[in-house]
Amino acid sequence: MESKMMRLSLSVSGAALALLASTPAAAFDRIYLVDGSIVEKAEIESEDLLKVVYEVEGERGKKESPTERVLRVEYTKQPDEIAAAAVDAEAGALLGAIAGYQNYLGSLGDGGDRKFGWAPAYARYRLVELHQRQNAIEDMVAAVDDLVANNPDSRYVPLALIQKFETQLLNEDRAGASATATALADLVRSKSLPQRWQYEQRLREILSGDKLSGTAYESALQSISSDAAIFPTVVNRADVATAESLLSRSEFSAAEEMFRSVTESPNADDATLAAAWTGLGDCLYRRAEAKAAGGDAEGAAELFNEAKLAFMRVVVLYRYQLAYVPKSAFYAGRCIQEIGGDLSRDQSNKLFSFVTRNFRSSRWAGSAREFRRRN
Repeated sequence: MESKMMRLSLSVSGAALALLASTPAAAFDRIYLVDGSIVEKAEIESEDLLKVVYEVEGERGKKESPTERVLRVEYTKQPDEIAAAAVDAEAGALLGAIAGYQNYLGSLGDGGDRKFGWAPAYARYRLVELHQRQNAIEDMVAAVDDLVANNPDSRYVPLALIQKFETQLLNEDRAGASATATALADLVRSKSLPQRWQYEQRLREILSGDKLSGTAYESALQSISSDAAIFPTVVNRADVATAESLLSRSEFSAAEEMFRSVTESPNADDATLAAAWTGLGDCLYRRAEAKAAGGDAEGAAELFNEAKLAFMRVVVLYRYQLAYVPKSAFYAGRCIQEIGGDLSRDQSNKLFSFVTRNFRSSRWAGSAREFRRRN
């Protein structure tokens, strides 16, 4: 199976290189800021923990953006190997993309990349993301360690540590998550990182701890959400954690409202959006069950359909967020079963089979097999 996947990846890589050769490169980079604004016509010169340095076409002198204000950078001018790997990743050929970034890094000498000084750290961070997509936890942790060792002053270091923390937490490795939260705290303190990273660190300290629960836990999260109001990545993650806690306490109305607010945020990342849509589906599903139990079949069907759409968003739009996809696919199938109709059996069976085939070790595989048997 692996060799077949590798052949597919390599064939896509060839197509990617052909596409790059035949398509004129756009002229400029873009910097997306947390306030929703975009720096256009930029050319990135360098990046570090505190700032992104760039020039803007038609303007004199170098400019800087503090990294705490940078949501993401779209690099248009980039090494060919990185551009080809990005095409592979977009096409879903993850093995080809990983090989592309690794080959690029392997080709660098001791001097790094003199033309694209930002590129080695970026390539290492992309490897972190791609291993996370595959749920290859050991490889992802190794990629984070490689980034920290080789590019300790890169703006990607705190982002990689946060990625590592979230993956460990979702895989119920609380000890590992706690150690990563400590590493993030050490980085923030030793490098005197500014507010955004201080809030991110405080948030992970709360998420990894076991001293708070219930309303006290929710209050601590909302305190950070309020204090970090200008940093949407912090606010959205804190709000999702709060909503998940409310849901666990059966506070469905309050949880649903908070999940909805995150799904409507223009600056939430994919992992946070996948969590928010899954949580929203949960709330709608519970409400639908209550209506069905109360004899309101029409109202229940309407809510089951809304819940199905929320769950299917995760399956289709956030397919690499593997912590949420199997649950969402299972419950989308359950919603279809509850709604009924001529096609419900075939449609729900496809989703149940998707779970059992692709997520055999997940807790949802057994449930999917059971409800398929009931069709």
